[in-house]
Amino acid sequence: MVETAGRSPRLRHIPGLDGVRAIAVLAVIAFHGGLGWLPGGYYGVDAFFALSGFLITSLLVKEWQTSGTIGLRRFWARRARRLLPALYVMVAAVGVSVILFPTVLGTPNLFQSAMSTLFYGANWYFVASHANYFSAGFHPSPFLHTWSLAIEEQFYLLWPLIVLVVLRGSRRRAVDKTERRFQVAGDPESSLVIASRDRRRAGRRRIETLFVVSSVGAAASAIAMAVLTPAGASTARAYYGTDTRAQSLLVGAALAALLALFGPVKTVVARRVIGSIAVAGVVGTVLIWRFVPETSSLAFHGGFLLAALSTAAIIGGAVQVPKGIVARFLSLWPLRALGRISYGVYLWYWPSLLVLTASRVGFGGTPLFLVRLFTTVAIAAVSYKIVELPILRGSIPGWRALVAAPAAAAVTLGVLLVATLAPVGATGAQSSTTQSASSALLASSTGASLGSSGGLGARPSSRSHLGSPRPVKVLLVGDSMAGSLGVGLGQVASRYGVQLVNEGSPGCSVSMDQMIKVLFYTISPGAPCKAGDPGALLSRWRSWVDAYNPDVVVYLARGELFNQEYDGRWSNLGNPRFDAYVTKRFEEAVNIFQSRGASVVMLTIPYSNSGEQPSGAPWPEDLPARVSVDNSIIEKVADLADKRRRGSAASSRVRVFHLRSLVTPGRHYAKVVSGVDLRCSDGVHFTAVGGRWVATRLLPFLVSSGRAHAADSPGGTWPGPLPPSTPSWWKKLPCATS
Repeated sequence: MVETAGRSPRLRHIPGLDGVRAIAVLAVIAFHGGLGWLPGGYYGVDAFFALSGFLITSLLVKEWQTSGTIGLRRFWARRARRLLPALYVMVAAVGVSVILFPTVLGTPNLFQSAMSTLFYGANWYFVASHANYFSAGFHPSPFLHTWSLAIEEQFYLLWPLIVLVVLRGSRRRAVDKTERRFQVAGDPESSLVIASRDRRRAGRRRIETLFVVSSVGAAASAIAMAVLTPAGASTARAYYGTDTRAQSLLVGAALAALLALFGPVKTVVARRVIGSIAVAGVVGTVLIWRFVPETSSLAFHGGFLLAALSTAAIIGGAVQVPKGIVARFLSLWPLRALGRISYGVYLWYWPSLLVLTASRVGFGGTPLFLVRLFTTVAIAAVSYKIVELPILRGSIPGWRALVAAPAAAAVTLGVLLVATLAPVGATGAQSSTTQSASSALLASSTGASLGSSGGLGARPSSRSHLGSPRPVKVLLVGDSMAGSLGVGLGQVASRYGVQLVNEGSPGCSVSMDQMIKVLFYTISPGAPCKAGDPGALLSRWRSWVDAYNPDVVVYLARGELFNQEYDGRWSNLGNPRFDAYVTKRFEEAVNIFQSRGASVVMLTIPYSNSGEQPSGAPWPEDLPARVSVDNSIIEKVADLADKRRRGSAASSRVRVFHLRSLVTPGRHYAKVVSGVDLRCSDGVHFTAVGGRWVATRLLPFLVSSGRAHAADSPGGTWPGPLPPSTPSWWKKLPCATS
């Protein structure tokens, strides 16, 4: 990830810096590889950043001290030779793999993420897409890790300009001042001495200014990160933003300016002090990487700055005290060897992780991590030997070098275009068998309804519903699982005498009022949920019920299964306190749904399969145990509400429809049931045909639940035009063609 060639001779032969790279890349791989004992391994990226800032600033300052200027074209050309070839190879390899094996690395928006990678804007692309609930539900992009490369390249582009402005100005003023003194003194020898002294002083002042600029910039970046991540807010903007992550790069730059000011240490006492600071840096790094996960409040409120300062202390020890204990450890040959190819290791580790899943290799845990690490290192070593080194050594001379880069870029883009001609992730057209099965189901006039009030029962003919005086008004609420089910329901609702309002909202369920963890991402809940305001969702529901006066309110959501912030801590179903909170929220929701006499139908949660964690284990939200707890809470709330109804004059009922038993009958996830492709390729949402298949069971159940209220309380209209049964966001799911 950090450039390793083209450094000044003084820095090139410091083996401890290669060790810093090696430890940093191992931490990143361990974090993403599912080793739970290193929850702060993501700070390895900040170690890379700090080292990059140090090395690049040291190069720029040294060049300015030697020549009086900075050759920007040469600098940028060196960066391009170092970074682009291996990147092109990785991106092209992903494109070829998608062509040959589209289900392995294929993901929605692959071309867009690849283009943002090639043009070093991936971090801002992911700011937009990963703050989005839908991205969290997809297989992650094989280019997700390139956000950090984009930040470094943006730094390489802008920082030399800033350094040149800061340093060059003082030299020009020093020359002007010297010329004036020469004219006044009339003594050439004295003037030369004065000029030399003035230049040194001016140069020192300008490097001091560079140190101040770097330090203030790092502090401002850390403050911006804290401001952008108040309690309950999404961290995507702060995590991927160039401005907020610049703090680590600028800490390294400040260290480079500091060492340029004071030079090598010359006393035993100074070496001992710096060696002790390096040891403290190691201790700080270990503590942060071990005990500060991304969900910690410290992480975005000083954690990244502390991690960068700890790395800077280690770098300072490696450079100034090469015989110290820290430098000697970092100079061990395995770390040196890994550090030399660390850029390639970083490029290839993420695609390797996505290809080498537990389901493919047959095992998980530490053995899986080792297989991934070995594969990544082997690929990186080959890339370093046959791609990176030859180009760095000038093996492509003259005009060929000028043609090679654009030619390689053109080939890479061509591969990506071919790889993304067909949409990735859609479920595609159904087989004739599936189409026949679903058509037969929809055409049949009998079926089964799975409800707590009657179990299996005959479905009345849809013709009887068409003859009813007015449609049964059904309000469907919940998260995107409800919304996706509502697509198919809405396509056939009128056949059953149902007017359906589909208000399933992505990332919003009854339990959500703080941050949630979805697959790889930590995000804030979507609307109408509002982070930090538990009453926002209930207020919106109450306004809908008051205006529309539905006959039946249907609730379905998977959101309760996610890890969530609750009472200042992360919690989940199975924790008694969180279970009690979810139960209370369900009861509050039911009271609102029933406030105008509507019946309430709560759908049990089916099993899902959204892939596997990097360790090979299922994601927490897919665990059958959580599904069981959630469904038992639903049953409990319905039973208590029904008991209260029997003790009062209320006619509305709270009923449970056993969706889990219907769509996952084998007590495990099933994509296809009775020949019908029910679920999208994300393993969570419903296809349109799946919704229509469920409709043959569910809609008659809803009609029977709401017919009495429809006759007795016909008033109420939806506030504004009825929303479409197919929400605008549904086409973003990997099932929009079904």
